[in-house]
Order: sequence, then C-alpha cells, then structure tokens
Amino acid sequence: MPQALKEVLTGPQGVKYGALTKIAIPGDDETLLRFAQELLDELKTKPIYRRDNIPVYPYDEKARIEVMSASTFRSFIDRYVACFKQKFDQHNEPYDVVRSINKETAQGVLDCIDFWSGLREILEVNPVPMCAMDAEGNVVILQSGYDEKTKTLTFG
Repeated sequence: MPQALKEVLTGPQGVKYGALTKIAIPGDDETLLRFAQELLDELKTKPIYRRDNIPVYPYDEKARIEVMSASTFRSFIDRYVACFKQKFDQHNEPYDVVRSINKETAQGVLDCIDFWSGLREILEVNPVPMCAMDAEGNVVILQSGYDEKTKTLTFG
C-alpha cells in the first residue's frame, strides 16, 4: 500500500524553517488523536522513546534519560515538523501560519495512548557500550544509540 504524500514547507517558510513536514494543529475540524498519530509517524525514529508509558529523551551530557515534559516537547517537535494553523485573509483566501503548539496540546499528545505506545520502548540504559544478551541468547556488544533487539539505549 503506498504511503500518503506529505505536504512540506516551501517558499519563504521553507527557507526559514527547512523542508519540514506540515501538520495541522488541533482545532476546528482537527482532533488531538489525529494530530498525535501524525506526530508519531514523523517522530518514531527520532530521539524520543518511552520507558513503560512515559515519553523520555536522551540527555547525552549526563548519559541518562529524562522525562519529556510538555514544555520541552513543544520545542522538541519544532525540530522535526512544522505545526500550523490555517488563517484567512481579507478576501477569505486561506493561508498557513507556522507556530509551536501550546502546552495543553503538548501534554495531550504525551498522554495519548496512541502516541506513547507507538514510541520505541527502552528497557535498559547503558552509560557506555557494553555486552548484552539478545533474544536469541547471543552475546552482543551494544554500541552507542538504540538497539531494537534488546530495547537498550547506550550512550557513548
């Protein structure tokens, strides 16, 4: 099944922010669930994970994970997507305004089961590369980054 085409920023907005995927902020005719699902599609390979049902992110300087607060999440997603609201000019022509989401929307996404359950799960955190046993019983040396098989995040 072909993946749906995603609209990206172009023109002056694209120059200013880069060619980020556009996602409409919840409001009239836009639900929080749809917004959370679209964000997950864009963020599931980015440095955001979950520990149980809590979204977390790597704090490289201290080689640990931190809970993703709503305030932090607001600017975190600005790196990867362009959230926008549609406005209308004096001739009733629509145009898009790029903006960060508010704290309430950020908290709603972080609390959304469909969002956090789709994030990569972390079972272990290693401050340095070390040995681990994978699901097949093989000993592997985990390098920096996320290891899908062991669900381990390793700092380097």
